[in-house]
Amino acid sequence: MKTEHEVLMENPEFRRLLSIEALVAEASEAIAKLMAEQKVSKADLARRLNKSRAWVTQLLSGKANMTVRTLAEVVYTLDAEVKLHAQPPSWKMAGRSRRTRTLLRKYIPEGVMLSDELIGGRRVEAGRGRLRVRTTS
Repeated sequence: MKTEHEVLMENPEFRRLLSIEALVAEASEAIAKLMAEQKVSKADLARRLNKSRAWVTQLLSGKANMTVRTLAEVVYTLDAEVKLHAQPPSWKMAGRSRRTRTLLRKYIPEGVMLSDELIGGRRVEAGRGRLRVRTTS
């Protein structure tokens, strides 16, 4: 019998949404790491970018749409640069289910919805170390 995780990973739409959310979370983590290393607060970063602290908070939480241009601007402001690297999706790589669980734990913040869309009549929530699927009524 397949686990809920294995069933979801067979769904191309779920894998697409997971891939998107993982990249958004990875970008936010990279910015947060640079900020921590340089002891730059959200308010400091906002001043450097001529933006509001709320904008920075939304950007880091994934609520704001972070374009590649925005990512590059923010990272540049923190005296760094972004290098992109594309690779096969983690679910296609060896040890796929373990790798995907690691991806969920690392990149999807607690309680973040992967999508407002439904996948196969089910709402999917991913959080650190867990995946919840709720059947909609």
